[in-house]
Amino acid sequence: MNLSVHKTYEASRATAGTSDEIEAEVMRRTKLREEEKNSIGISDNKDNDDKDNNARQRRFPKTVSKFAYGSVLIEKNEFIQNFDYGIPKPPSKREYEKDPGKDDVLLLYGSRKSLPDISTGVVSGGGDIPRMSALVATKNCAVLNVIYTDTHGGEDVCTAIVGNYESYHIQRWLRFDGTRVDRSIPFRAVGRGMQVNGQDKFEAPSDNYALQNQALLETYFDRLEDTIEALTPMAESCASDDNTVIVMVCNTGQSDLLINFFCSADARGFGDVVRKKVLIFATDEGVLEIAKGLGVNAFYDEKVSVFSV
Repeated sequence: MNLSVHKTYEASRATAGTSDEIEAEVMRRTKLREEEKNSIGISDNKDNDDKDNNARQRRFPKTVSKFAYGSVLIEKNEFIQNFDYGIPKPPSKREYEKDPGKDDVLLLYGSRKSLPDISTGVVSGGGDIPRMSALVATKNCAVLNVIYTDTHGGEDVCTAIVGNYESYHIQRWLRFDGTRVDRSIPFRAVGRGMQVNGQDKFEAPSDNYALQNQALLETYFDRLEDTIEALTPMAESCASDDNTVIVMVCNTGQSDLLINFFCSADARGFGDVVRKKVLIFATDEGVLEIAKGLGVNAFYDEKVSVFSV
């Protein structure tokens, strides 16, 4: 056998060996895939969903299939990173920390079309609800409605999803006697500001508060000239060539939202632009220091602070 023939022979053997290995790997993965489908009891072919579901127990009955056709679990931190609407996690629950009882997001599919490409266990099956990444789970969703909710310190909270005309207002019902929660009485509709301790966060201000606000407004008018003098150079610095200023008002209690806003801008690559254009009206010294630390123009006048009234 000459040298060229020998090389051709060795190359054909190597190719054959590689083909055999590839075929073996394909067979192995196919077998694992079939075992997975058999163990959970669901097809990944959405065209056969209706036929398959007749033979297997659905996670949700067809009576709610217009808003609960199937479901998956998504890790909460990963979901928030992909769908950031500016809502920060509580200060003690940063991205790397767990939030017991709220570690996952429950995603409900409203139709067969919205199901992920691999829908193993999503629509039916007796096992656990499957887990997926946020992007894989929502790949075929044309609309994504996100609801934030909590159990308010362990209260007996229930959440009802009603198929109806779409509303972005959450109705709230309490077993409430006017001063406290009483589970022995019927539900009654309340405003979203009503707390379980009987305090209404959105009640009309009392006469005392009205008089305090009037006094505060008078203080603003008395300080108007000095305020304009201090604000003018700040506003001009922010306005620059396009004569645009982004005005924000913040106190220390909402500083997490403020910090989250700038972190989000930094993550998207335009944090430097935002810092040039934003002018913050700080209502207390705490948020003034935070704004300075963020490198943002901030105005604060202790003589018109709400704490000085």
